[in-house]
Amino acid sequence: MLEIIAAITGSYYILKKPYAHKVFKYLVYFLWFTVITETIAMYTTIAYFTKYEYFGFTKDTGFEQNYWLFNIYLLVDYSFFLYFFTSLLKKNKIKKTLNIINIVYVIIGTLILIASDTFFIRDSIYTVTLGTILLLFAIILFYFDLLKSDKIINFKKYLPFYISIGLLGFNMCTTPLSIFSIYFERINELFVNVKINIYLFANIFMYFTFILGFIICTKKKAT
Repeated sequence: MLEIIAAITGSYYILKKPYAHKVFKYLVYFLWFTVITETIAMYTTIAYFTKYEYFGFTKDTGFEQNYWLFNIYLLVDYSFFLYFFTSLLKKNKIKKTLNIINIVYVIIGTLILIASDTFFIRDSIYTVTLGTILLLFAIILFYFDLLKSDKIINFKKYLPFYISIGLLGFNMCTTPLSIFSIYFERINELFVNVKINIYLFANIFMYFTFILGFIICTKKKAT
């Protein structure tokens, strides 16, 4: 639900700020892409609670769980946000280097998903771990640029600041869970419940921060 609200408030933001940085518009498009992905992923829930009366063709196949969908989504997600913060950096040399790294990350990540047996059964550790490291590095560089610019004076009115806070909070909470998930079976109810709750609150925090950023930056004369 919060994903939809974030996409709607983001759409309102770019409607009110038609001359905003183009990457902010891409962010809103990506949020709608997230909404579509989450909607598609609901097929597993529908299948389970209807005892596979619907989507019965997925039963006992790799598509019975939606790991395949989110493994693709996560690769796109980390790549997009790495591009997002890279686009905001000032030094072209660093931007070009990060863009090349981003391309390599996607290529290797795709090959790993194709070659490994994790595609249908769990989150790709490569995608999550390296994606988080690269994203953190890009955000740190973004903060250094922010500190050296005039935007630091009004950082509370600067949209990327809220996006960075939301992403940092989400990834710091969820990345360890994805890494440790390979050591737990699905029958481990304690781990499953902990994972569900942490993901829930991490998502609430991230999207609430996004929504807050869109609202504040729409009202203020800021980018």
